[in-house]
Amino acid sequence: MRQAYRRQLDGLRAIAIGLVCIEHFGGPWIRDHFPIGAGALGVHLFFVLSGFLITRNLLARLEDQPAGDVVRRFYIGRAIRLMPAYYLTLLVLFALGVPEVRDFMLWHAVYASNYLAATGGPLLVFWSLAVEEQFYLLLPALVLLSGRNAVKVAVLLIATGFLLRNLVLATPIDPWSFELSLFGNFEILGLGVLIGGLSYAAAQAGRPLQPGPVWRWTGIVCIVFQGVAWYLWGDGVVRHLTFNLSVGIFFAWLVARADADLQGPLAWFSNFSLIRFIGKISYGIYLTHVFFLGIFQSDTVISHLGVVPLWAQAVIAIALSLLVSTASWFLMESPLLRLKNRVQESPGHEPVTVVGNHAERSSLDDLAHPSTLPRQLHT
Repeated sequence: MRQAYRRQLDGLRAIAIGLVCIEHFGGPWIRDHFPIGAGALGVHLFFVLSGFLITRNLLARLEDQPAGDVVRRFYIGRAIRLMPAYYLTLLVLFALGVPEVRDFMLWHAVYASNYLAATGGPLLVFWSLAVEEQFYLLLPALVLLSGRNAVKVAVLLIATGFLLRNLVLATPIDPWSFELSLFGNFEILGLGVLIGGLSYAAAQAGRPLQPGPVWRWTGIVCIVFQGVAWYLWGDGVVRHLTFNLSVGIFFAWLVARADADLQGPLAWFSNFSLIRFIGKISYGIYLTHVFFLGIFQSDTVISHLGVVPLWAQAVIAIALSLLVSTASWFLMESPLLRLKNRVQESPGHEPVTVVGNHAERSSLDDLAHPSTLPRQLHT
């Protein structure tokens, strides 16, 4: 079996989880002045990665396996990869009596945390996991109904998301609540599906997907525009209508470059083994990092230590999160990934991943870890 590995994709995961940590540990000044918003960038990078990798690998498996087997194994694989760490985290928080989890356990258990927050409940980091799971339920059906044409699926998602985004402004629906829904993330996920489909089609034609200069400059203009718009108009109508598409175009270019393993700053950054490892354990960091901050907000800690400086809270919380996530990776997630790769493939077939200009047999993990809060949202 030949293993395909794109180290720059783990580099992107490390960047995304780093942006999430800046959002939560950076304090009010960072959140108010960071161009566009660090948490918004992190969550959208994760979503583009997810749409890209899931789509491309799904198409590769459908090429030589029965559709029913592929879909069944796809859902089993997603459950094996995501649910054990997720439900273990929920159980620990429930046992500790965290009210946002204890009082709304059913919502979190059925991956409806995003709609809980959209209807006035507590906003926890689990909201983006809910969006991911809802997307996973939908994507295989759309791919099969489209005749396995991922580009058509992407166009449908992007167009539908943009149309609904405009219609929301003419209804009593709160745009903030719309952003938390699956529909509010159709565009960003659709852009991931688009590059996943284009990458697979390019591989079928015997050539790699190479992001050219037009794509590069379009992406750069889009991200610069959002930075300027953040300072000029904040979280107003302009941001609501343009953020997902413009940031998504930039991240789609970045992901395509990473998958093509092109040289540049990201390639240099991803050469560090520590960076790649942080990318690998980013799912565990995502699940745990915010809740360690709650330690410093408890009456017991405040009565004994007083108010701990925010920088000290951040250092300790990040260290604890890294420790727990590392243990989770070696003791649970890595073994489960191996099990997932065996389950997802039918007998007689090796794992398939399309990379570069050909299809390689691989055990590449196709998960892009979902991140945390969108736009102006904080916990």
